[in-house]
Amino acid sequence: MGTALDNSIIRTLGADRSTVWRTFGPLGVLIALVAISAIIAPGVLEPDSLIGFLSDAAPIVALVIGGTLPILAGSIDLSVAGVASLTGVLVVALNPILGPWTSVVVVVIAMVFGAIQGFIHAWLQLPSFIVTLGTLSMLSGLSLLLSNATAEPVPDSDILVTYLAGSTGGIPNSVIALILIVVVLGLMLRYLRLGRDIYALGTGEKTAMMSAVNAVAVRTIIFAISAGCAAIAGLFLVSITTFSSPTLAGNLLLLSIVGVVLGGTAISGGVGGLMPAVVGGLITSWLRILTVIIGVAPTAQNIVFGLTALFAVALTTDRSKLGIIK
Repeated sequence: MGTALDNSIIRTLGADRSTVWRTFGPLGVLIALVAISAIIAPGVLEPDSLIGFLSDAAPIVALVIGGTLPILAGSIDLSVAGVASLTGVLVVALNPILGPWTSVVVVVIAMVFGAIQGFIHAWLQLPSFIVTLGTLSMLSGLSLLLSNATAEPVPDSDILVTYLAGSTGGIPNSVIALILIVVVLGLMLRYLRLGRDIYALGTGEKTAMMSAVNAVAVRTIIFAISAGCAAIAGLFLVSITTFSSPTLAGNLLLLSIVGVVLGGTAISGGVGGLMPAVVGGLITSWLRILTVIIGVAPTAQNIVFGLTALFAVALTTDRSKLGIIK
């Protein structure tokens, strides 16, 4: 009896520590990274530097936000970098046909693609890892095909890209757009049944389906949202660089996953949220700055992010849900 009670107390304390880490740990890590950077290079805290950082961080944060929803539901979307790169290519390729509204149409196309991808994953009961890895390869190939493997300037006539490239009251419009996305998705998760269903699927899919959760519909919607956020991230990128490239977001897949887990979202699903995703995206973006400040070679940065991903997954994974690790 005493042993069982002791074990129960130990499990409770472990759960409490895990909750505290997920709530305050990522924010503490972000503050620590900023403090270290400020000590080494005080100029990073100047207003212009911070505004530039937020603008540069917007694409990664958008990818992290979109990628968080499938992970919350116990899936994963590996196609986000491919969607972001293809978005820029399509903005250039379709502009002669669609004119100033090209980027808006491209975002809609991306969401339809994401919905199809989520439907195939859920309806055919195929692992999301395999489905999205396959579509990532197809999207990358399509980007190279449509662009003839060359970079192209983004047309000035596109309304949305032109808006995102500007600023309002000194704040980059891409940051304003990102805040709007967070608010809309936050309200959706908080007040719609869809939000509860996402967490239910991530916590336990069989139990959720017994509670009348439509897994196919939920996954169709969240993969559509994920692809939409990836497309918007692609627009953020082309608004910064002013050109499209078939590999523009090729190195952001790892960073987007790192951002999700650094924010405290469990890779096993059911734990996390949008604000942790924002914090995780900011940590990942600032970590890129810190690696530059301390002199890490660009060719070695992926080593840092790979180790960071392993460490973050080890901290956030709920092993009680996984049973046997494969």
